[in-house]
Parts: sequence; C-alpha cells; structure tokens
Amino acid sequence: MITTRMDPERALWVGTGIPPRLRGLTLDDVEELGGKTQPLAKARAYVEGYHSQQSKNWRGLPVNPNIYGRGLLFAGHPGTGKTTLAAAILCELRRRWGATVYSSRYSDHIDRERKLMRADSSTDPEELSRLTYAVERVQWADVVLLDDTGHEHTTESKFAEDVLEQLLRRRYDEGLPTLITTNLSGNDWANRYSKALRSFMDQCTRREIFTGPSHRKDDQ
Repeated sequence: MITTRMDPERALWVGTGIPPRLRGLTLDDVEELGGKTQPLAKARAYVEGYHSQQSKNWRGLPVNPNIYGRGLLFAGHPGTGKTTLAAAILCELRRRWGATVYSSRYSDHIDRERKLMRADSSTDPEELSRLTYAVERVQWADVVLLDDTGHEHTTESKFAEDVLEQLLRRRYDEGLPTLITTNLSGNDWANRYSKALRSFMDQCTRREIFTGPSHRKDDQ
C-alpha cells in the first residue's frame, strides 16, 4: 500500500483559514513587500512578546494579567496592508510558538453562524461539520484574525453586532487574543456597534492606524 505524506510546511496551515496566498508569510516578507514601518515594528514586538504575554504561573494564573489575552486592532483605508500584516502575525505565532490560529472574514463567520442556526435534519452532514468546525475555531483557537470587520451585512435585529461583542468579550475572558482588521474609524466603530464595545476594544487590543495610499493602486 502506497501512502503519501503531506509536506510539513503545508501541514502547518491546514485548517487555519489563512488564504493560500498568505500562508507561510513572515514579517520579513512583509518588510520586503514594502510594509509600513511603524505597524511592522509593533507586529514584531507582539510576536516576540507573545509567550511572555500569555504565560501563567504555577497556580495557572496569568503572569501579566493587564495584557493577558490582548490582541491587535488594525484600522485604516482599504489596501494599506492590514490583512497581509495580520496574516503574517498568525503565521509567525504558529511557526514560532506553536499557537493554534484561525483566520476568517467576519462577514463569513456571521454567515456560518446564521446557517448553523437554520440547520435542520435536511442539512448536509458534511456541510454542517464544516460550518461547526469554522465557527468553533473562531471561538476557541489560541489566536484568531477577524478580517474586514464592519463589512458584514447589518440587520434590524443587530445579530452581527451582538455576536461580535459576545465573541470578543468571551475570547478576552478566556485569555485568547483576537486580531481585527477594519476600515472603520473610532467614531464609525462606535456608531456601527456601540460606545461600550468601542471602549472595550482599547482594553482587549492594541490599536494601530494604517495611513497612506492604497497599495492596490500599484496594480491598476
């Protein structure tokens, strides 16, 4: 019987949700691609300090409770490199510290949550399994990237807004850092979600504003 083994490097990214074009990306790669200096420096410091931030003492309590479970918030105009840098951080944390990581557009996460709520006996079992896996990874992976937060469809029920607040607060309480990319400004965030969540973001993340022209213009 002939068996094939998956390449070890490729195996690192299976089930992480990281887009194929960004899998295995390093912070050095981002620098070579022209990544912005200040956000890149903060990304390096975050990766370097991750183990210390997440360390616990012999009693199982955080050694640094003020920063335990803290993530990053990248805000700025489209095309300024937020997603690329955030994905590189996930890859570095996975490769260097062995952290379980997962990446998802927040709009995709909300779509999965809605489909799970509507699932019944007629739902395809394989589809149900895929949806459940993705939702649980967003909830419980060591570090999660919620990409393009603020682009999800909003409804009168405020379902997406409520899910985001519950998700972020639960992950932070569990000591699980969340990376977020968004095009929303501080005021836009407060208007889209709530002032309370806007304030909580300063507790559960370090904010970095991306400025400058869009890299996407180079491709036009």
